[in-house]
Amino acid sequence: MSNLLAVKCPDCKLILMVDPKTGEVIEVQRKIIDDTTGDRFEDARQKVKSAHERAEQKFADAKKKESERFAKLDALFNEKKEELKDQPLERPDRPFDRD
Repeated sequence: MSNLLAVKCPDCKLILMVDPKTGEVIEVQRKIIDDTTGDRFEDARQKVKSAHERAEQKFADAKKKESERFAKLDALFNEKKEELKDQPLERPDRPFDRD
């Protein structure tokens, strides 16, 4: 297979592996990433690395959003707790107490 020709399509940027004797297209290689290095293994490694970085960033954003939400709820709880601290405690009406 080392005698195959690599032909790059100028329109769609696909790499066609062509047998020079028969002219038959043996393999079609699509770009893995936009800024290709020419080495498919390195391109695949960069794609996995960038996907991992995006996932880590999404997780960090979600964690930050959740901590902000928790802080707001905690502040609201403490505020309501302070409001109720000054009010006298009332027992709720029970149907048995009406007799």
